[in-house]
Amino acid sequence: MPTPEDLPRKIILRRSLRHHCPRCDRSSVFRSTFRLHERCPHCGLPLELEDGWSYGAVPLNYTLACVVWVLPVALLALFGVLSVNTAVITALCGVLVVPVLTFRFTKALWVGIYYAAVPGELRVREEGEKGDVH
Repeated sequence: MPTPEDLPRKIILRRSLRHHCPRCDRSSVFRSTFRLHERCPHCGLPLELEDGWSYGAVPLNYTLACVVWVLPVALLALFGVLSVNTAVITALCGVLVVPVLTFRFTKALWVGIYYAAVPGELRVREEGEKGDVH
């Protein structure tokens, strides 16, 4: 059985996209609609690493909003399907609504990206072992 840090990155990301712990895959990373557990309830993996930790989810969220909402609306305006005023209002509504609808996805994705980029952090550390900055 592979150790946590030997998990393939695609497995780590897949677990995170299902909103499961990237290490053990046994618990949800969320304790409520918009809040992560500080640590996985099953294996103790840190999920809220520091103040501002989830700020990485915000750029992901707005990038997603721009790609799936603003870009298509802008193209519709460019080709004359929508008026410029309608396109601007529609795009603004989208950038306010889409991030709320996709926040859980992007927050879980951010956890997965972090642990896929630094899989050594998945290692179970003994109590008091140096290097555990979480």
